[in-house]
Amino acid sequence: PALAARGHRVMTISPRYDQYKDAWDTGVAVEVKVGDSIEIVRFFHCYKRGVDRVFVDHPMFLEKVWGKTGSKIYGPKAGLDYLDNELRFSLLCQAALEAPKVLNLNSSNYFSGPYGEDVLFIANDWHTALIPCYLKSMYQSRGI
Repeated sequence: PALAARGHRVMTISPRYDQYKDAWDTGVAVEVKVGDSIEIVRFFHCYKRGVDRVFVDHPMFLEKVWGKTGSKIYGPKAGLDYLDNELRFSLLCQAALEAPKVLNLNSSNYFSGPYGEDVLFIANDWHTALIPCYLKSMYQSRGI
């Protein structure tokens, strides 16, 4: 919200772990390669405090949630990861890289349409650590 208040167009991208009441289905789906398979992800969206909030929808995220208060989203208990975390967060990173190109968002009075390719990605934690690697190997190598 602070960057948006300074006039920047801002998008956050998170897994869709729950049925967020304000987020609507954009109707946009993309294919990403996860392990040996191609997975389809969809995007949900809401606009709050000047920020496009995008949620990546895929069963790998929703199936890990045990209700709003008892969620165990990284592992079945503290210190133990789910075996598919690498695949789930690879999927998240790839979807995050596609979102600015494919989502036609018209939420703001100042901005509309896709973000395009002139964007800055901030990889906030280990969940998004593959973003810089994918940017270099999958996008920059193709001139994107």
